[in-house]
Amino acid sequence: MEAIERIAREGWGPMTTAHKVTTRTASRGVEESIQFAAAGVRLASGTVTEADKAAARRVARGVSTPEQELAAFRQELEL
Repeated sequence: MEAIERIAREGWGPMTTAHKVTTRTASRGVEESIQFAAAGVRLASGTVTEADKAAARRVARGVSTPEQELAAFRQELEL
């Protein structure tokens, strides 16, 4: 209770290192991320095709957006 009252009077105080915003870099490469995602799909009893991996690479590299890939997949299913 004492700490809450102090914060109410004085505010949160100066920011500590833990609160500062830092620039984060990708912890995984594109290929490793795709393999990780594919493993998750397999664990969920799904099937990952080479086309799925290629679509994931295009999105990861910024060639296309997830929305574009989903639209293409939906169009493929309608044929």
